[in-house]
Amino acid sequence: MMKVACLGRCVLRQSKRSASPSRHVLTQWIPLLLLTIGLILYITSPTLQSAILSLVFPHETQFTHARKTILQMTGAHITLTIAATLLSSVFGIFIGILVTRKAGREFQQLVLKLNAFIQTFPPSAVIILAFPVLGFGWKPALLALFLYSLFPVLGNTVIGFNSVSPAAIDAAKGMGMTWFQQLHIAELPQALPMIITGIRHSYILNLGTAAIAAVIGGEGLGTIIISGLTLRNSALVLSGTIVISMLAFIGEQLFQLLSWKQTNHDGSTHIHD
Repeated sequence: MMKVACLGRCVLRQSKRSASPSRHVLTQWIPLLLLTIGLILYITSPTLQSAILSLVFPHETQFTHARKTILQMTGAHITLTIAATLLSSVFGIFIGILVTRKAGREFQQLVLKLNAFIQTFPPSAVIILAFPVLGFGWKPALLALFLYSLFPVLGNTVIGFNSVSPAAIDAAKGMGMTWFQQLHIAELPQALPMIITGIRHSYILNLGTAAIAAVIGGEGLGTIIISGLTLRNSALVLSGTIVISMLAFIGEQLFQLLSWKQTNHDGSTHIHD
């Protein structure tokens, strides 16, 4: 009976895996493809930008930035966002692993309290406070974004590793695994979904805050938004906002794909087991 039950579970899992690719294509790949094509067309065609914005704001006469193209500003915005997210991910995961080990566990509560405290500050306040200390330019903007977006990754990494089943850790120790094998094989697969969620939060946070960072020289799409606010030109504000929104949706779709692949990988691992 147990063999039959196991076989039934395996068949059910396999059927779910067989059905999931079609749903996956429809719900993930197609929206991602359409959004990406739409973004590329918008940022590479000033004519298309003007046509869309003129429909919404027919009384405006300026639809593009005076000195920079939307393509240049989008490239700078993406570069700043990804650089800050990569830095926060690397350092956040590294520190999170350290404070969940025996040697660093005494600092864990301090890290979690600091994480909760930093989250109470709005991004605009962090940028404004960073300016007198870090200065003006792209590098200070990157450092400010990194420091602020570090804590979502760090907090989620700590939570992820703390949620690992003690039985899995005991089994890994019983098999004679080294600390690195225990971390890589037994703990990381269980903590990874929470870590990915932290990285996703960091990306979305950086994407929005990078616009505010334009006030301290961060360039990016905040440049056209601030110009629009200064000139009282709603078309310029909307133009930058459209691209940031599309980048947010594309990033969200990519993280959902990553989560889907992780879940699918876990399912195949269970079948082989």
